[in-house]
Amino acid sequence: MTSTAGQRVQVRLTATGLSVVVISLLALVVWVLAGYVEFVLVALVGLVLVGLALLWPRVASDVTFVRINPPRLVGRGDVMAITLEAESSRATPPARLIDQIAGATVEIPLPALRAEVPVEIHYRIRALRRGVHQLGPLLEARSDPLSVVTRTVEHDEVNEVLVHPRILPLTNSDGGARILQNRARLPRLSDDPLADFRSLREYVVGDDERLVHWPTVARTGTLMVRDHFELRRTTRLVVLETLDSAGSEQQFEDAAEIAASIVCESLDRTIAVGIRSRDVAHPGRLGTISHRSEALEFFARVQRTSATETVPATALRIAQRHADQIFVVAPGNSPLLAQLAATPSLARQLVMVRIVDRSLPVRPLPVRSFDVASADEFGGLWRVAVGA
Repeated sequence: MTSTAGQRVQVRLTATGLSVVVISLLALVVWVLAGYVEFVLVALVGLVLVGLALLWPRVASDVTFVRINPPRLVGRGDVMAITLEAESSRATPPARLIDQIAGATVEIPLPALRAEVPVEIHYRIRALRRGVHQLGPLLEARSDPLSVVTRTVEHDEVNEVLVHPRILPLTNSDGGARILQNRARLPRLSDDPLADFRSLREYVVGDDERLVHWPTVARTGTLMVRDHFELRRTTRLVVLETLDSAGSEQQFEDAAEIAASIVCESLDRTIAVGIRSRDVAHPGRLGTISHRSEALEFFARVQRTSATETVPATALRIAQRHADQIFVVAPGNSPLLAQLAATPSLARQLVMVRIVDRSLPVRPLPVRSFDVASADEFGGLWRVAVGA
């Protein structure tokens, strides 16, 4: 690999070129062993062909590339539409371009260019993974007429892209008919479809025995009752667990999707909402957020953390937030769940969302909690509960 003026150049033999080299070497071996002069000529022709192919493409590229207004904030799984402007200082033949982001690549045909005449190229690439990623670098691949050697030039054309979690549809547009259907199927404590989002909690003395959820009692051996809480509240706080030992990477990504979806649903309904995480680098800020883009950028940047990079539970200062509802979203092994559940002053505000492995036993929590195996399961549960 060589480097010239910000360009890194890599030269490699194609399958055809490798075959030519192997045949040439075999011909030399036969000449040495058998003495046939014809095989020397075959070897020389092959090696000369490879040598000329190595000299054919120029060492540096004459083409410059600029992405025009690339997207900065996209959702995981979204397809980005990219416009690339290419311009060359001299006439150049067609080539192949390769663009990339977070493990996703796309091959783009570059047409022949005239000197000093810019050309726009349009293509699409999918954002596969949440996080802060680099779009690029851009690769320009050219080969000789016989496709013996390929020279790839790496251009330093890169752009930062923030990939936020997928936002779950927590409300449906056909709400009217669906609300009536759900009311017929699920009895409610009030006529307000947002007044009694249901969860389960441990039985305490004085609870109405009619609220005991016997299927859960039979499954867990713990007396559990149906709980209800008001979704039409004025202030919410959403807390995301980032400790890596709390669960798998996929469980964390599901937790991030759930937390981001609750925040966006709150903003869409003009409910004041704050966000916190245990990521030391991105803990969130005091107060509520006002814009959806701020929330999406936060959830794009937050990452799983080791124990030394995790905000202690006491430093979250949840009790000082004065939120009507505190959603704590975490993989099932999170110690934060038990710590907060053991805080009496938070009992009526807490709503735990645990991402669990259905094949393993799960200990019930003494506060409102929802155990789901995936973000999609939570979205379906929420929509049914609120009659959306």
